[in-house]
Amino acid sequence: MRSKGLTKEIIIAEAVMYIEESGHSTISLHELARRLEVKTPSLYNHIKNTKDLQHEVFRYAIDKFVANQNAAIAGRKKDDAIRAFSEAYYNFAMENKGLYRLIMSMPLDNDDMEKEMAVPLLETVINLLSDYGLHDEALAHWQRVLRAILHGFISQEDLGYFYYYKDVDSKKSREIAIQCFLNGLHAELGTI
Repeated sequence: MRSKGLTKEIIIAEAVMYIEESGHSTISLHELARRLEVKTPSLYNHIKNTKDLQHEVFRYAIDKFVANQNAAIAGRKKDDAIRAFSEAYYNFAMENKGLYRLIMSMPLDNDDMEKEMAVPLLETVINLLSDYGLHDEALAHWQRVLRAILHGFISQEDLGYFYYYKDVDSKKSREIAIQCFLNGLHAELGTI
């Protein structure tokens, strides 16, 4: 591709494609320019710097993840919604490893703009749990627990730590973990 016709949208789409294909959470401007068959300085006509590119790709990843979660829970409530959310969360992470890693790397940067962009991720979980009538502090604890369970399974599997019982279905293990979460949540609410 020549620099003529290059747009910010094309640059972002190529960065996203690289991240999705490679499973890496970042791409260098040099690699991006190589893939677009342009010189690296040509990119600066459309993006300010690496951080600007990172923000745009991060925004794309967040939007895709939240849309995935919202589609999974549409029309569902409480336990049914939690189960659907959990399965969709796992599937997104496995199918979009680079984007998921990018989303999970956000707090490391301590970037206030990225933290603000990530709010919809938190809101999705909070909205799910708000159906249970939890007060604010309990809501904070239970959303942390749910996210930690989900991310824990993904990172353990991704790193190969489920090798010992490789013939035991890991999906069933995730379902048990979510049921334990729901049992604990119901116990706190006194609804068991």
